Amino acid sequence: MKIRKIFVLTIVVTLSCNLLSCSKYLNVVPDNVATIEYAFRNRNEAENYLFACYNQMQTLQSLVADPGFCTSGELIYKYPQTYNPLGGTSAPFQLIRGFQNPQTPSLDNYSDLYIALNRCNTFLENINLPPDLTLAEKVRWIAEVKFLKAYYYFYLVRKYGPVPLERSNIPVSASTDEVRVPRFPTDSIFNYVFEQLNEAIANLPPAIGNVGQEYGRATQIMALALKAKAMVTWASPLFNGDPDEARLKNQDGTALFPSSFSSVKWDSAVIACKNAIDACDAQSISLYRYVAQSSGVAINDSISRLLSIQAPINFPQTNLISERIWPGNRAAFSQVYYAPTLNTASQNNRSIDADATFAVPINTTELFYTKNGVPINEDKNWDYAGRYSLTTGDAANKFFVRQSYQTVKMHLNRESRFYADLAFDGGVWYGYGTVALASLQYLISSNQNSNLTGYWAKKLVPYTTGFTGTGPLAQTTYYPPVMRLSDLYLLYAEALNESQGPSAEAYKYIDLVRDRAGLMGVVQSWAANSTTPDKPSTKDGLRSIIHQERRIELCFEGQAGWDLRRWKEYLPVMSAPIQGWNYVGSTTAAAYYQRTVNLFIPNLGIKDYFWPFNASVLLNNPKIVQNLYW
Repeated sequence: MKIRKIFVLTIVVTLSCNLLSCSKYLNVVPDNVATIEYAFRNRNEAENYLFACYNQMQTLQSLVADPGFCTSGELIYKYPQTYNPLGGTSAPFQLIRGFQNPQTPSLDNYSDLYIALNRCNTFLENINLPPDLTLAEKVRWIAEVKFLKAYYYFYLVRKYGPVPLERSNIPVSASTDEVRVPRFPTDSIFNYVFEQLNEAIANLPPAIGNVGQEYGRATQIMALALKAKAMVTWASPLFNGDPDEARLKNQDGTALFPSSFSSVKWDSAVIACKNAIDACDAQSISLYRYVAQSSGVAINDSISRLLSIQAPINFPQTNLISERIWPGNRAAFSQVYYAPTLNTASQNNRSIDADATFAVPINTTELFYTKNGVPINEDKNWDYAGRYSLTTGDAANKFFVRQSYQTVKMHLNRESRFYADLAFDGGVWYGYGTVALASLQYLISSNQNSNLTGYWAKKLVPYTTGFTGTGPLAQTTYYPPVMRLSDLYLLYAEALNESQGPSAEAYKYIDLVRDRAGLMGVVQSWAANSTTPDKPSTKDGLRSIIHQERRIELCFEGQAGWDLRRWKEYLPVMSAPIQGWNYVGSTTAAAYYQRTVNLFIPNLGIKDYFWPFNASVLLNNPKIVQNLYW
């Protein structure tokens, strides 16, 4: 891939905009519209170029274009689909069916990321030019761009594996051979990410002071959190002695993955995670607890807990959410694709049919714990074998399942995150136009009102979104965070366990996350309720608990697809059939819950741990070897 040194700019923004708006960023075009000297002729122009460096980061924040979301198996989209209002946006969700194409890969942004990196290098090479730029501003802006370079390379390495490393732009006078840079080993890429972050951390502000003007710009806490996540990824099995990937070599025989495991990587990850947590503590970043926004609305502990779980993801009041380490700049995708039809007549004016909404497979719903805080197949007091048997909603679950409504046992006596994250037949929905506890709406699945599986991702729909009268869905705009505190806590617990085995410190940070969900601590929950009471006391057992805890806590947040890959658990998890309820033609609960329908079995292989390189990239740069089995 030939990368040009000189880019030119079309200035399309004004300084009055802020980073929350796409229009803050610049379009970069290559046809002599302006010179680099013009782009850096003064502070204002240089600032515009700085914001252009952020452009790709904002693009990467779209959930429906995030491999960690689209290929996680947490959500599926109907295929084949004669009625497809999503159009091409639905294509990435079919990748788990084996539809990836190495000639023109879906969700391929390899070249775009190198354009962004080239832009960052151009900024660093020319930021000394503006005569009116203060030293303090220059130091901070350089740190921001180094943060962005680290983020872009981290994104590249976890998606494509080993990639070319270009610390600075290649001169336009370079020969063809010099332009064709081969892939660098993953350890080299990760070490460069850490190097850039270390340099950035020293000169970034701890937090944003002027949120209205600087929302989304890099901070010291964001850089520390990114370093923590990158180090945990580097230490994980996929990048730490994986025998499958160890076979990948450059044309000259250079090994691109380490062939042996290094425990030192986990030790380093522990330090990085703790440094990030300490920085969060210093800035009063804490796990969010819902506080009622209106004194006139009655709320109980059950609903408050649900909103505490949902709020860090889907609340619009950005400044009030204490948990967001790295706030997002990209508005969430249209909520009508996650929203079901509820029992009120006002829901009839939907803009799309129910079967065109994203569906949550039964596999995902069974991840969530029972109310006792242990997996459903381990709880000695929960009827796992009879979970698909019919029952009715009772008084103990009335704020989660419609009382006296016929449903299945698996919908009762589950943990709060199950009810906060999922909508299902008979499930109660706080909000969606109704907040009075005595008249909360509920979901009725039937032939015309169900999606492919009978489950919806409630977590992605704010409680303030809803239908009003006979109008269309009135959506509350929100910006999902890139990283939040519970993510960091669980990374720290994972690193501690891998480095040192089970410990009080590891339990502490898992339990902080569980407590917000209304669950007892790990040790207490397993001792009191599990058929394997000693599970948290072994390294393997606690690893399994932490992995499941992450998949529950961060469900529908674009994390699972990445986590399953780095753990080398993607293929084992995705080998199970994708299942849903028998909604076609069903008009009674007995028919609807008659059986679980095997919708399809994912068609994936070892090759799917990484993205293929586009055929055009390989043609332009013959030194790049394709990823294994593509």
